Amino acid sequence: MNLSIVVPIYNVESYLEACLNSIEPILSNENVELILVNDGSKDGSENICYKYIDKISNNKQQTTNNKQQTTNNKQQTTNNKQQTTNNKHRTPNIKYIYQDNQGLSEARNTGIKNSNGKYIVFIDSDDFINCQVLLDFLSKDDIDMPDVVFLNAVKYDKGSVSYFGEDYQPEKILNQSKVEVLKGLCRFRKFPGSAWNKIIKRELIIKEKLFFEKGIYSEDIEWSMRLFNAATTFSYLDGCYYYYRQGRKDSITGTVSEKSIKSLLYILEKNAEMEFNRDISSYLYSFLSYEYLVLLFIMTSKNIACDADIKRRAYHLRFMLLKSNKLIYKLIFPIITLLGVDITGRILKAIRGNI
Repeated sequence: MNLSIVVPIYNVESYLEACLNSIEPILSNENVELILVNDGSKDGSENICYKYIDKISNNKQQTTNNKQQTTNNKQQTTNNKQQTTNNKHRTPNIKYIYQDNQGLSEARNTGIKNSNGKYIVFIDSDDFINCQVLLDFLSKDDIDMPDVVFLNAVKYDKGSVSYFGEDYQPEKILNQSKVEVLKGLCRFRKFPGSAWNKIIKRELIIKEKLFFEKGIYSEDIEWSMRLFNAATTFSYLDGCYYYYRQGRKDSITGTVSEKSIKSLLYILEKNAEMEFNRDISSYLYSFLSYEYLVLLFIMTSKNIACDADIKRRAYHLRFMLLKSNKLIYKLIFPIITLLGVDITGRILKAIRGNI
């Protein structure tokens, strides 16, 4: 098995079918497995999964039947009936797992633990993909086995797509050292910290214990920092791969809450205490600095009243700006020192998109 596709599912009946249908073309490849982890959904997501698995199973059985038809029709009919009885809602390369609701992190972790592929890719169940990019990956020579493969993504909103802020340049990734790759990623307008725009070697995940931390928001950022610190080799696949759905009213990523602020603050504090290798430290601190400015930005939200402790902790973390390799981040340090996190956050909100 070369690739495991992990799809965590929770109350996404309006989007799940589109997600699964986008994956379907690659399931004819025997080196691919799909792991559906239902994290305690209360809507019709489970029934959608069952119907999908039955459809894939029937399609595969029909293909098998066509191949065997000229050999022994009578024996084939008996075998088909027996297989239908034994394999209800099952197919060889699809695993369906139900668990009580534990959150996105644990759903992904369950997928990792039940995977068999050399590589793992994560797909959120309200998004969808162009699976041709994954087929291109599977056609690569096994000799080239990087730790991480970067993939392109776009924002998708009611049929229209828009730039995501990550502009991968192959020449800055392919056949480059880790230092050069991270240096190139620092040019991006935003930190490439999502889990779903990367293919990751399973061996690296298991060896470095790169499981997702439970009970926090922005878990992808925390996980990506550990991934970038642990990985040594990188690659890139061209083509528009991931369609990140916008406009969901119940989306966690689109909602600012006290927990989202506290989670991001926790992630920044945790990473501020880490000892990064000297040759990559400034680049990782650039990623952290970007998220630090995001923190200041969301702390100004009208529906959130940050207490004095949160402001004090956020103010203390401003030192990360000085450790980054970006001059503009370093220039913001004295502004925070002089004006504090509140006023600086409002300034960032006023000039959003220019930093």
